[in-house]
Amino acid sequence: MIRHAFAEGLIVLRERAVVSVILAFALGVPIAFAGVGLTLQHWLGPVADLSGQKSSVAVLLHPQMESGERRRWIAEIAIDHPRWTVSEVSSSDLAERLQRWFPYLEDLINSGDAALPSLVEILTDNPDSVTVLEGRAEVLAIGPRSSIQQTLGRVARGLALIVGVVSFVLLAVAVLLAAVWVHLELYRHSDEVIIMRLVGATEGTIRGPFLVAVAIPGLVAGILSVVGSLVTVSGLSQLASALGLSAMSIPASVLAGQLAAGVFLPLLAAVVTLARYAADATEG
Repeated sequence: MIRHAFAEGLIVLRERAVVSVILAFALGVPIAFAGVGLTLQHWLGPVADLSGQKSSVAVLLHPQMESGERRRWIAEIAIDHPRWTVSEVSSSDLAERLQRWFPYLEDLINSGDAALPSLVEILTDNPDSVTVLEGRAEVLAIGPRSSIQQTLGRVARGLALIVGVVSFVLLAVAVLLAAVWVHLELYRHSDEVIIMRLVGATEGTIRGPFLVAVAIPGLVAGILSVVGSLVTVSGLSQLASALGLSAMSIPASVLAGQLAAGVFLPLLAAVVTLARYAADATEG
């Protein structure tokens, strides 16, 4: 039966050689895009995780506050907001930062005549929550609350979601394409199928050639998708390296999944289509 299935399946492929090649490419392209999409998701994973990291918000205090008063204020803030991590920036670090941010203040800071304000940093996963300190007498100003890491993380997570959805849609298109191809082949060979049923052929004998005719282009599609993914990811990796980003590579599991998808997805579509065709023929 297996030999018969391969022989008849090859005949179907030869009769529809152009369509078989088109089917292989049509299956390979979406599977390749899906592989590239999964690779991008894997590559974007560490960046997407940044959206959950904590951010540091600088809070400038009045210079008139004594050290003991500052310590009591920091302890009070830590009790009122247990999810915050509050730390005081030393005067030497503050002077260094001010000179870096405002070079024209270097002479004034080095002279020792300037009364520098105190600076504390609040580490939190919700930077906007620090706004509750606005209006307090001890607070001169609150620094920027937007975090570039969190922004990058949100963008990367959204991009990863879009890539995942597009990959799923492309795979669904590939399965649908295989199902339509099998349906058309069944329609084209409907007379032969009817004759085979009349002479007592089993469903396995009837389905075998169509499964082979789908599996071979599927295998070719899997190989083409692997090659296409490797070439595409290699180009993207070179571009990422040129931009100073980490290199990109396809996990071996993704390559194996592409080969498996190339063979089993069209086979699954063919099995479902053949089962529905057999059920319709039985009812008829």
